[in-house]
Parts: sequence; structure tokens; C-alpha cells
Amino acid sequence: MTELLTQFALLLVGGALVNNILLTRFVGLCPFFGVSGSMKASVGMAAAVVFVMMLASTATWIFWNWLLVPLGVGNFLYIPVFILVIASLVQFVELYLKKTTPALHRSLGIYLPLITTNCAVLATATESVRPGFFKLNIEYTFTFPETIVYTLGVALGFGFALISFAALRERLDVAPVPAFMKGAPISFITAGLLSFGYVGLAGLFGL
Repeated sequence: MTELLTQFALLLVGGALVNNILLTRFVGLCPFFGVSGSMKASVGMAAAVVFVMMLASTATWIFWNWLLVPLGVGNFLYIPVFILVIASLVQFVELYLKKTTPALHRSLGIYLPLITTNCAVLATATESVRPGFFKLNIEYTFTFPETIVYTLGVALGFGFALISFAALRERLDVAPVPAFMKGAPISFITAGLLSFGYVGLAGLFGL
């Protein structure tokens, strides 16, 4: 039992901090820069991504293990199937936000439907069924509980990085930044410095 909890804790920390999908793997940067100009929009986007990522990884794990692999078509059809699942979930989230919180829906703008093709969501779903995919190591897969924990870690890491960057950008708006550095230049520099903090965690607990 202790070993299982330790394994889950390592997956959670690894997904959220050590291998943060935004700041150490640089996946899903479009909403990171596009939405982080507003704290409210960042919180809304973070919540939407957490919701979609959790459901998407759960659904794609089931599709992969119960349908694609038994039929022997996993290596050929997993990308279109995964995108179809993610697109359906994003459509549900968009309709819900449009009905319940129109202001937040407007502030997210084009970045909300773009979750459909957000490489961070697709990458997490892929990693859930093919861990180490980006390292070309696909000899094993996560169990269903491991998928849930790993995805939760990645989603929380995404949300925390997005919100913390939004907070920094709000501070930069009132900081005495030279005119030629305002806007995108200082944002990219700040993101790079923020990334250093996460990269510094590499190797923590052997992750």
C-alpha cells in the first residue's frame, strides 16, 4: 500500500512540477501566451483544461485498451480517435460556459475551441496510453489509476504555470519596463526565467 501511494505521489509531482508540460516540455504554449494577459481568463482556461484533460485521458485510455488495441489498429487510428474525443469534450465545455458565464466565454475567445487541438491535451492523452512516447519508449502502459493520477498532475501543473505567469504579467504591466521591452519581449523573457525554476527540478526523486 505504501509503495502504491509513493508511486502515485511521484506520478503527481512528476506531471505537475518536474516534467511540467508548459515550462519544461514546452507543449501547449498557445494559450499560455494568449490567455495569460488576464487573470480571470487564465483561471477559466486552467479550469477548462483540467476538466477536458481529465475526461479526455480517461476516455482515450478506455478507447485505447478496450477498442483500438484489441482490434489491432491502435498505432494507426489513435490520433483521429483521440482528437474526436477531445473535440466532443471541448464542445460540451464551450456550450456550458456560453450558457452559464458568457463573460468568461468571451474573454477566452478563440483559445477555448482551440483546446480541441491543444497539443498539451493530446500529448497527455497519448502519454497516458503510451508513457515515454516522446522518448520512443512504448514498451508499457499506465494502469487506469495511474492514468488518472498522472493526468491530474499534468493538468494541475498546466493550471499553476498559466496562473502564475498571468500574475507575473499583471505585475509587469505596472512595472517600470523600458518601452522597447513592453509586451511580447518581456513576456518571453519572463516565461524563460519561470521555466528555469521548473527545469531546476529535473532529476528530483529520480523523475
